[in-house]
Amino acid sequence: MKIGVFYTPGKRHIKAVLKNLEKAAVENDFSLIVYDGDKEKIKKCDFIIAAGGDGTFLWAGSIIYGFDIPLLGINLGGLGFLTDIRKEEIKSIFIDLRNKKYTIQERFFLKANCRGEESVALNDVVFSSTDIRVIDLDIYINDSFVTQLSGDGLIIATPTGSTAYSLSSGGPILKPGTKAFVITPISPHALTFRPLVVDQESRILIKTKEKCRFVCDGQRLFTLDSDEEVSIEKNVNPLKVIKFEDWDYFDILRKKLNWGNG
Repeated sequence: MKIGVFYTPGKRHIKAVLKNLEKAAVENDFSLIVYDGDKEKIKKCDFIIAAGGDGTFLWAGSIIYGFDIPLLGINLGGLGFLTDIRKEEIKSIFIDLRNKKYTIQERFFLKANCRGEESVALNDVVFSSTDIRVIDLDIYINDSFVTQLSGDGLIIATPTGSTAYSLSSGGPILKPGTKAFVITPISPHALTFRPLVVDQESRILIKTKEKCRFVCDGQRLFTLDSDEEVSIEKNVNPLKVIKFEDWDYFDILRKKLNWGNG
């Protein structure tokens, strides 16, 4: 069986991790394919490993989008909500992969249509100012006008991305599998505008009132002019994420967010 590997060269311990991945692969009759920009090689893999931080995981997810290949993350970064496997567990996870001791979670992508071009985001899409000024955006849900936001920006996040930028901006945590996403304002001028959770079948339309930035997963950037529209909805093709038998989401939250110790 073949395992594709995505990694971030500058991460601490990455050389040792790559050596340990290669050793564990040989011991368990896997072959490793390190991603070098050739998607055709990755299409032939049975599993994908992202070694790095959550950014590495998002990058790998965007590359394998639509390939129907399960992905797991090894954490070499900070919080690591997506890359939740420790580097010390490499040997054991290869044994579990070989013995099929894992489950598959499906995480949905957002699909954003901007100027006729579609982009997907596993975490979030973000509207922000091109400078230090506030921006105004009109928000529609299922063709109904919701409000005009005046503030530093707007985040639309999936449950997967609810623990990222949205959380730091005051948004709620959505457990993976929740059939919803959250619309979170960034420093709104109207203090009554709070994060809004909507069901995953909703279609959101954002109309710009002036020039602003639009970013998918912090990686794909568009600069929008005034009077442009971006539609956002759930994408039909999910990402398959590998979780092992001892995975406990609330245990991860408690440890990562230091709950009970403040």
